[in-house]
Amino acid sequence: MSKSKKTEPATVGHNSEREQFEEQQFLSAFRQIKEHDSDMAGLKGEMAGIYDRIKNLGFTKADVKWAKELEDKDAGDIIATMKRRLRIARMFGHGVARQFDMFDEDRTPIEERAYEEGLAAGKLRKDATNPYGADSKAGQEWQRGLNDGHAFANKDLSHVLNEDDPEFPDEEPTAVAAE
Repeated sequence: MSKSKKTEPATVGHNSEREQFEEQQFLSAFRQIKEHDSDMAGLKGEMAGIYDRIKNLGFTKADVKWAKELEDKDAGDIIATMKRRLRIARMFGHGVARQFDMFDEDRTPIEERAYEEGLAAGKLRKDATNPYGADSKAGQEWQRGLNDGHAFANKDLSHVLNEDDPEFPDEEPTAVAAE
């Protein structure tokens, strides 16, 4: 009869170098994860404050999610999603379904569409590469929109805030220089 070899369990206080290495790696990873958890908690707290601020203006987290989708997807994908959602609304008899044909055809003149695209690019401070070419009417409108968007992004609108606004307790109203 042959005896089978059994692996002996490690005894207390006995760690191989391999086990010590694994323990080091685990403890190091654990410290890193705890540090990242703490960082994420801080960032989530900051984000919650931002969401609260825009909530006071009538916007929601869903609106931010929608804006991200608009930024990441092309118009065709967005329109297809909206058509599906309107179809579902029609299945439920929801009033929004009566607007089903609003996505059928974009009748916006190219110059107007170019202006709106430039305006959005300026407001979002995106790359200023004119997709229409500066020598075309659409290109000139895109550039005008970009300029207007930059003007909007740079405009000081702090005067519309109530001086007693709890969101901005440390800010003093700025005096407008007399002309």
